[in-house]
Amino acid sequence: MNFQYSKFQITNYQLRDNGFTFIEMIVAIAVFAIVMLAITTFFTMLYREQATDIVKIEGTNIAGRALEKMGSEMRKMNRAENGTFAIELADEQNFIFYSDADNDGQTEKIEYLLNGTNLERKLTEPGALLDYSSAEIITSAASYVRNGADPIFTYYDETYTGSEAPLAYPANVTQIKIVGISMNINVNENYPSGLTHTETKIHPRNLKSFD
Repeated sequence: MNFQYSKFQITNYQLRDNGFTFIEMIVAIAVFAIVMLAITTFFTMLYREQATDIVKIEGTNIAGRALEKMGSEMRKMNRAENGTFAIELADEQNFIFYSDADNDGQTEKIEYLLNGTNLERKLTEPGALLDYSSAEIITSAASYVRNGADPIFTYYDETYTGSEAPLAYPANVTQIKIVGISMNINVNENYPSGLTHTETKIHPRNLKSFD
């Protein structure tokens, strides 16, 4: 009787020694779950960081192309073909001026206007009567613009040295000597940290000689 009891004890010990108890199994599963959660969290964060970087790069490219084109047109703004002053309207999100945009020897009328999140560019040729009554050619200067109510355009007079406040809106067009451009661009609002802020100041060459 004693011999059989001892044999049973040895057999039970051997089974426990070769396998897992219920508690050990629970602990192992918990550890595995924690490790998998950590790995999943790591790769999720890595994916979001990469996605944010891509959003920033796209926003930077959009802003760069827009500022390059706008800056080129604004630097060479000039009087209209009919003698109208070089700037027609200077507001927060709407700027109308005249410039030879396509280098054809004629001064076109150009308007930049924020429509929702799209910064539109409207170009009008002077036409035979030089009255700019031709049909507008509308294109997109920049998309995914998230300025909201914040100004895209600011204007400064000849006293500006870097710290002075901009002119009040709508600005007196004859006082403008410098045009500031500021844009917030985010191609995917699911990544708020992907927002790109870009700003610059343009010094139109011909405005220096205008009264």
